[in-house]
Amino acid sequence: MDSKKTIGVGMLGYAFMGKAHTNAFKKLPYFYYPPPAEPVLEGICGRNEQAVQEAGRRFGYRYATTHWKKLVDDPAIEIFDNNGPNDVHKEPCIAALEAGKHTIVEKPLALDVDEARAMVDAAKEAEKRGIKNMVSFSNRFCPAVLLARRLIKEGKIGNIYHFRAAFLQDWLLDPGFPLAWRLKKKVAGSGVLGDLNAHSIDMARFLTGLEISEACGVTETFVKERPVPLEASGLSGKAGEEKGAVTVDDASLGMFRFDNGALGSIEANRFATGRKSLWQIEVYGSRGALQFELTQNNLLQYFSVDDPLEVQGFRTILVTEAEVHDFVKHWWPPGHMLGWEHHHCHTIFHFFNCVANNLAVAPWGATFEDGLKVQLILDALQRSEKERGWVNVEK
Repeated sequence: MDSKKTIGVGMLGYAFMGKAHTNAFKKLPYFYYPPPAEPVLEGICGRNEQAVQEAGRRFGYRYATTHWKKLVDDPAIEIFDNNGPNDVHKEPCIAALEAGKHTIVEKPLALDVDEARAMVDAAKEAEKRGIKNMVSFSNRFCPAVLLARRLIKEGKIGNIYHFRAAFLQDWLLDPGFPLAWRLKKKVAGSGVLGDLNAHSIDMARFLTGLEISEACGVTETFVKERPVPLEASGLSGKAGEEKGAVTVDDASLGMFRFDNGALGSIEANRFATGRKSLWQIEVYGSRGALQFELTQNNLLQYFSVDDPLEVQGFRTILVTEAEVHDFVKHWWPPGHMLGWEHHHCHTIFHFFNCVANNLAVAPWGATFEDGLKVQLILDALQRSEKERGWVNVEK
């Protein structure tokens, strides 16, 4: 592949995830050398004129705009990266796919199942023309997670019996925290259910290779009203005296059954005092078990019943060996840790490489179809809350 080939990038969103994805594009030609192509940061879009212009200069984009259609209409842009709030996933992504742009979008895929289906339909039509699509479930690309998936596929823990996940944060403890967009149903779709438990649902499918057939869930909103922010912000912002209703969940608990009869349980909470971003994943099988924790993301815990009884126990695997652990070769010597940003670097590299070399996004990358399957399970959990019982996941 001619490394001098360039691929133009258009970015929707300049805050939290826009910064993370931009960082990944900028590091790609330096660490993934030789790169499959050279990314060119063409345009970046955001709601606030002053803020997006500043972000454009700071991040190194050729121009900044408050109109996403300018990115879609720009012939220099081949990859459209949508990191906007959930209510601006559907329309810009469909427009980008129809315009022939390879499209990546932050999770969850959409506000609801109907939107997700429309996005999948557009993606399938675009795929006929060789246009790629991916949902940025970035934790799939943690080397320790990929090792866990490999061990499961190799049968190292036997038949799967139980998947368990807990995603715990505490950034909403203060009742004076502003009413950010993530706390509004019309913008976010749901609270921790879609924001955090979407990660866990996708991970359940990705690691086990199983589909979820039925689900049961509950949610709760602990603080019903919050101060309205004086300026738009994803996670913070100055608040005024006026208060508005919180219309999403603060906490979510879910149970589900896989199609092989295995069980799963997930929980997510933004009121977990002392937990900044604790994400635990556990998978239990007939021959062993695996445990992963996001704040110790270079480590994987593995237990095997095939070990001699006198030394049986969870072993800690340091996943930093370039010869045997995926993506590690692009970074540092063994024992030199990778962090949260590197999951996004790997995610962007994977998608970029698929575009440059016309490779399949799946199975490592989550396609829009995978995003729809997660959305169907989220929908089942929401229906379960209303119906107060188990419901089948729509096919």
